[in-house]
Amino acid sequence: MSNRRPRHNFQTIAWFWDLYKRDRLDLNPPYQRRSVWNQEFKDYFIDTVLLGNPTAAIFLYEEFSLTGDVTYRLVDGKQRLTTIFEFLDGEFPVGDKALISSLRGKNWEQLDIEVKKNFWAYEFLVEYLPDTEETVINDIFDRINRNVAKLSFQELRHAKYDGDFISSAEKLSKWMTQSDQREPGKLPPGFPNLQERSRRQMKDVEVVAQMLLFLEEGVKSYSQADLDKAFSDRDEAWDSRSNIEDRFRATVSKIAEVVAVGEYDLHKTRLKNQADFYSLFAAMSDPTVNEIPVADIANRLAAFIALVENAETRDQDAVATAYFDAARSASNDVGPRNKRIKIIAAKIRNQEPELE
Repeated sequence: MSNRRPRHNFQTIAWFWDLYKRDRLDLNPPYQRRSVWNQEFKDYFIDTVLLGNPTAAIFLYEEFSLTGDVTYRLVDGKQRLTTIFEFLDGEFPVGDKALISSLRGKNWEQLDIEVKKNFWAYEFLVEYLPDTEETVINDIFDRINRNVAKLSFQELRHAKYDGDFISSAEKLSKWMTQSDQREPGKLPPGFPNLQERSRRQMKDVEVVAQMLLFLEEGVKSYSQADLDKAFSDRDEAWDSRSNIEDRFRATVSKIAEVVAVGEYDLHKTRLKNQADFYSLFAAMSDPTVNEIPVADIANRLAAFIALVENAETRDQDAVATAYFDAARSASNDVGPRNKRIKIIAAKIRNQEPELE
């Protein structure tokens, strides 16, 4: 642990811009979270700076080389600084709701000299963290963010962990949800259905993590505390990583083949819902599914889902009713989750499941 003491001072936008241009500012240390600001937030923040209004402190860690060079690792404040840099690079203009109406719609190059000077001189309170140990920085960042509104549990995990399990979950989430539907074995857009806001809050990573845990541990219920422990236990080393990653990709690719059977539009049915998609994924992960023709799986799923989605036919079918009721229960509860998986697995095999 470092014997340096915490300190703080004020630094201008010009100071941060100079560091950024000289590659002395690391915006993406492992404890940083994804950028979660949409354009509305960016416009509002630039308006705040142009008005000269104060904003929250920025947290940095100074890393000194043996030759005296300094690199600043950004611990908290990424959204604010990247918004400023994007504005300076001309990526977006002053918002159309800016309080200074004469600036609305103008990009950086179009601003008057005096406005630019004031922008460069805008000051942030900067807190310098003293410790060199990444685990301590991670903990500080975690504590900072737990006091910030509207951060998801998964964003906080991204801030705290950077080992095997979270790396796999983030990599596979990107692979699964940002696929090109024109490529063989890729899922169509919106399947599973994850809203843009949920993606910004890294809920897609949490969904994938739950599927990875299913492949490793079977059907279980995970509270957020349970997920925290699962990430922590697999952070330094995850022995099953290679095998689980391979099974995940194989299962998703098999689902993509089934969904690609064009006459059914399965990707537009309730199977796109997170609970239903999880059930489909779990059922399709059984290697024996590979023995069933893809067209047969698609046909059986389409027939069953049509039954579930139609209230009249559903009420006349005990299995469809059981599935629907299980899907309406808390999606993470082990009982309903297990029932949904068993029903989908049976239907894929053209069998009738045993209902308890």
